[in-house]
Amino acid sequence: MEIATLILPWCRDGNYGCLFDGTSNLSLTGKVAHFELGYIPESAKELKAAAGFLITNHARKHIMTLPRALRQRNVYEEVARFLDIPGGQEIVQESYAQLRKFNCWNISIVQQYARFKQSRIRSAVFGNSRQFFIMRQNDRTDLEDIGKDIALPEVTQHVIMNYPLPDHQTGQKYSPFTYLHTDSARNLCGTVHNVASPEMLYCSSSSGEHFDRRARELRQSSSVVEGIILHANRRTEKESITH
Repeated sequence: MEIATLILPWCRDGNYGCLFDGTSNLSLTGKVAHFELGYIPESAKELKAAAGFLITNHARKHIMTLPRALRQRNVYEEVARFLDIPGGQEIVQESYAQLRKFNCWNISIVQQYARFKQSRIRSAVFGNSRQFFIMRQNDRTDLEDIGKDIALPEVTQHVIMNYPLPDHQTGQKYSPFTYLHTDSARNLCGTVHNVASPEMLYCSSSSGEHFDRRARELRQSSSVVEGIILHANRRTEKESITH
């Protein structure tokens, strides 16, 4: 009875069963496979550990079976948060050390650099990366610390600290960032302006009013993609008329 009680949540009819029991209904053969772990509550530590292992095991196996001529991309969104998952550190380290041999491009997105700075994967990520996209930084100490690891010139650090925010711009707004590509002969470094499309702005806006209106608009659309294109363009036209 004790064993049955412990495994009940992991069976098909349990809270976690849909992930671990029965036939899998998720395919990794499409162009993009996205796994969202943010909905797992902090209290469900066992589920986080099992889900992290399950996803990594399936994704790693799939990448290793693909022809090496095919280019793959493995993205860790907010890698510092991923480290909270039991075994997350080992997963990221192995990805950077092993999967690149199978023509897999690993990308780690870091928003809270302080947490990433103290992690043991920092050396593995920096040591096995050749491209860096650096947004505006408000902490000079963090930027100097990054500069030491990737040989970022001091003049570039000064430029990054003074990038204008889109809220402070007039006319066509953009988001500036520094692109750095390290090379044995000569590094490539410069500022890039990212101008977001109306569709991207429509999807990424997080204000409460827009969030609720967007949800209603997309529910009424037969296709989410077509709905985004339609309502994003309508919003742009209204803003043009207002200005």
